[in-house]
Amino acid sequence: MRQIYRPLIIALTASVLLSACEKAPAPTQATVNYSAEQQQLLQQGSLRARSCAACHGPQGISRQALYPSLAGQSAEQLAQAMRDYRDGARKNALMSPQARGLTDADIELLAAFYALLPAPKPKQE
Repeated sequence: MRQIYRPLIIALTASVLLSACEKAPAPTQATVNYSAEQQQLLQQGSLRARSCAACHGPQGISRQALYPSLAGQSAEQLAQAMRDYRDGARKNALMSPQARGLTDADIELLAAFYALLPAPKPKQE
């Protein structure tokens, strides 16, 4: 019976890993006009944020309520949260190990990147 499920488990695992590695698309220029400096920051940030996209979405907008959207949040608040996860002041089974390897420069880049992205639109009910 285990032999039957093994290919399915391998295929599902591979699809999850591949989706996490997708390059995050740049924000559309039609809706936001960025300076050259901001465009460079977005490019660098999107490269560093690839592992973040698996939970928080490629544009910082999460598709699952379990993970917060980061787009449009305050850079200061984001940086403080990442430092707290990294330094152990804040604990989470997923975020703590992710943040542990971040340098101060990584944190500042990621915080600025997500702060520049357009915030999610409120859901219409």
